[in-house]
Amino acid sequence: MRDTAKLGLHARYGPYALVTGAARGIGRAFATHLAADGFDLLLVDREAGDTIALAEELGADHGIDARALICDLAEPNLSAKAEEWVSRYEIGLLVNNAGISLLDPFFDISLDAHLATLDLNCRATLVLTYILGKAMASRGSGGIIIVSSASGLSGSPYFCHYAATKGYGLNLACGLWSELRGSGVEALAVCPGMTDTKPVQDQGLAADLPFYVPVTGPEPVALAALRALGKKPALVPTWADRMSAGLLSKLLPRAWTLSIMKRSIEKMRG
Repeated sequence: MRDTAKLGLHARYGPYALVTGAARGIGRAFATHLAADGFDLLLVDREAGDTIALAEELGADHGIDARALICDLAEPNLSAKAEEWVSRYEIGLLVNNAGISLLDPFFDISLDAHLATLDLNCRATLVLTYILGKAMASRGSGGIIIVSSASGLSGSPYFCHYAATKGYGLNLACGLWSELRGSGVEALAVCPGMTDTKPVQDQGLAADLPFYVPVTGPEPVALAALRALGKKPALVPTWADRMSAGLLSKLLPRAWTLSIMKRSIEKMRG
């Protein structure tokens, strides 16, 4: 964590940072880096055991106030909870990381599952960004990170709806980056490619990948995003992802890009 100590984000966005999907993967990496930078933390996740354990660990290791907020972000009363959090804590940094990714043909996924994905990936992001961001705007300082996906840059077969929801987060963050410039509130979309997280592991997506689907760990994704906040509207975090995104989205026609992605995912699916 020596690199994290040089970020100095707490002075710009403190005292509290709220991280969704904090128990594992990229969310856990964000929480760990932010704790090392001196933030008090609100860790939001529906996995009670892992979230409470992480809050206790980071609180003890860094001498911060780290609290586990056990919550299903897809629930209908999220706005009331968000208003309560804003009234109790001065939240200067929001990391919208929680999300659902379903790998299957579009019509093989139930409509209820698609709607649940929409609620978590889009509706929850909107609610938290609006309510917490409005409080930041009234203070004239704050940071908002939305974890999108490289799939949100172009769409993806077998991840059709997931990629569409990630495009929503990407465009929301980029629009806010421009709209809020000079206000003291800064926004960033981070678009990682294939990342070694639990959903990827559970679906076996990290095995037998072709060269154009690199896999990275969650730590560099989180650290790159924190370093980029306030400097640009969107970030593809690793050089491998940038090379892949550049090849697939800029050099090749979209039909070719989607054909390559389809063959790659079919290979992963076996």
